[in-house]
Amino acid sequence: MSMSPCAPIQHSPTGSHPQKIRQNLFPTLYGLAYEATPGFTHTPLMHLPQQSLIPSNEEDRLLALSRYQILGTTPERLFDDLAALTAKLFNTPIALVSLVTDDSVWFKANFGLPDAERIARAESLCSVAILRNEATIFEDLTQQPCALVEPQVLQALELQFYAGYPLHTPDGFNIGALCVIDREPRTFLPDEEALLQHLATTVLLLLELRRTSSGPAEVVGPAWEKIYTAIPPLIHSLTLLAEIGSTGTAVDVHGTLVGTTAIHHEAGQLTVLINRTISALLAEYPARPSAS
Repeated sequence: MSMSPCAPIQHSPTGSHPQKIRQNLFPTLYGLAYEATPGFTHTPLMHLPQQSLIPSNEEDRLLALSRYQILGTTPERLFDDLAALTAKLFNTPIALVSLVTDDSVWFKANFGLPDAERIARAESLCSVAILRNEATIFEDLTQQPCALVEPQVLQALELQFYAGYPLHTPDGFNIGALCVIDREPRTFLPDEEALLQHLATTVLLLLELRRTSSGPAEVVGPAWEKIYTAIPPLIHSLTLLAEIGSTGTAVDVHGTLVGTTAIHHEAGQLTVLINRTISALLAEYPARPSAS
């Protein structure tokens, strides 16, 4: 099968053998100015994304992003903890929570790239990750480069592996990605892809809770007090699993040797529990009207 110059790997539904598929790209006219979050200084960057990086729903996607009022906000513990946890679970030196604006990719949480706040959209693989509703995977960027993004940043940081899952909003827009990055090529297994999807859902649910509870102090305080009570113990359990998984194998309570696949499965179950907890908190607060 002929290959696109930027073709991520997609695992087969059965999880047996990965297969490469052509990236679905939706070129459109560039030039939209998005509604910036108050307090976010939008300084246009020099490298504008090529048309192939702009999805067909770009205008509505940027409006959806602006409704979260997240751009330029200060670091927040739960997002930082999730980025660090994600890096540990996948044993990668870098994990990012990224949000894709009209010309840049801004990091809400950044583990492993000190002092990096944002980069040009044309230089980030997260710009590619938002083009599809599933994982975007590059197991070896030296052998499988992506022609859709400019290579300078990837080469300067010696990045060779990327796996990202889009942050897909309830109204159907990919506003960013949760990604893991390595400086060595590696194989990304189906169970890892499933875990990354669960964690991306966690990030999106936290963004939803943050948006919904950004009201009066008497509402915001109890909302976040509940989440900071309920979520950290679960994150701690995930962290313990990540530390066990970093050794490659572990022994369960019955003395049985288990591998990283079992650990990723258990981590996925814990992540689902976290997501249910956040969803239950979301149900306690009425949805805020979406600004048009």
